[in-house]
Amino acid sequence: MRVCRYIVALVAAGALAGCSNGWQAGSPSAPPGGTGVTAAGEVVHGEQSVTAVAAAAPAINENGTVAPFGASGQVAAYEFLNGYRVGAGDRLSIRVLGQADLTGSFIVDGAGHISLPLINTIRVAGLNPPQVEQAIAAKLRAGYLRDPSVSVQVTAMRPFYILGEVTQAGSFPYQPGMTAQNAIALGGGYSPRANQQDILLTRKTAEGTNTYKVPVTTQLYPGDIVYVRERWF
Repeated sequence: MRVCRYIVALVAAGALAGCSNGWQAGSPSAPPGGTGVTAAGEVVHGEQSVTAVAAAAPAINENGTVAPFGASGQVAAYEFLNGYRVGAGDRLSIRVLGQADLTGSFIVDGAGHISLPLINTIRVAGLNPPQVEQAIAAKLRAGYLRDPSVSVQVTAMRPFYILGEVTQAGSFPYQPGMTAQNAIALGGGYSPRANQQDILLTRKTAEGTNTYKVPVTTQLYPGDIVYVRERWF
């Protein structure tokens, strides 16, 4: 019996030592450019790293229709060439020059709308701030103001969520440039039973909602759900 216990103790010690060595040998790291998930659902590293976004429709420029938002972007950047897309839960600061009643802070509701005096409800989800400005100005121009000057700024982005083996699960305010590792820190760090390797990332994109197994260095986006798995030993 004592021999069996001794053997079990040796095996357990070896497993723990292996975990420790594995952590030191493969600590969280990312190549220049970062790590991200593309709109096609591919986990990419380095200069091709981009973050997918939930876009209601493709953007259009002088050259025609642009690929779905998130398919291309600035390397390792939080914001992309088409700009940040507004979503449910975002807070917008809207100012209309000379119109105090139309100036204020507005939260995008679950359906992707905001409600303003005169023009009532207007859908803004999937639009970037300049497009929101144009949409509001067009509504005001249609019977209310001759030449409205509208300014829109995103003052608070929708939160992200963290679940699983962390000290404190829940929703947290998003900060530009965050990674899954930052999210785990906000959640109070790993629990004793946490798997400290890859995490599960659930994201809503133009292609739908998908879950990816990604390293902790992966860039996050507002609305992302981070799940820290339980280890098996």
